[in-house]
Amino acid sequence: MNKIITKHMNKQKFEYFLNAVLYCLWLFDLKCNSVISKACDFIFSPIPKYLLPKKLKERYYEGQKYVNDNLYWNKKNFNLGWADYNLMTICSFYSCFLMFIIMGVVLKLKGEINTFTLLALVVTSSGICYISTYKTLYTDQYKQYFKRFVKKDAHWHKKWKIITIAFFLGAFASLLLGVITACAIVTS
Repeated sequence: MNKIITKHMNKQKFEYFLNAVLYCLWLFDLKCNSVISKACDFIFSPIPKYLLPKKLKERYYEGQKYVNDNLYWNKKNFNLGWADYNLMTICSFYSCFLMFIIMGVVLKLKGEINTFTLLALVVTSSGICYISTYKTLYTDQYKQYFKRFVKKDAHWHKKWKIITIAFFLGAFASLLLGVITACAIVTS
């Protein structure tokens, strides 16, 4: 019974961690989208304002309103998709570490790697990433987490921003270390 409770607690911690990182990535994507939108508006706003005739100008602004109201009807959901994609990519970098080491060992032992083995390694490393994040990210529980995270204080946000950056940098370091280790195994 105690093992079940411990296992459940670890799953909750992992779920909380991934959702907090997803939340921070989502906030980052919202800020980036806002900055890019403002920069594009600043750069391109003189074109319709000063260079188009009145009739085309009206059509342009109607089109802008249509785009804002319909295509980007909820920028928060649009950015959540990007944040989710970025988190899955970051998580896959961690699983690629193991894939590169196994690939290096196979290359060292056999001298070459066949297509089936390479495909099995890629599917396995992708599967590790997908399975570990699927249960936490592809449910509607993130909405409940996000509601709690919005209410957190500035200290919590700063702490998780740093954790997210460290997680991001660790993923790249893991990927790089996997490639370096695989090369070292093959060349030794």
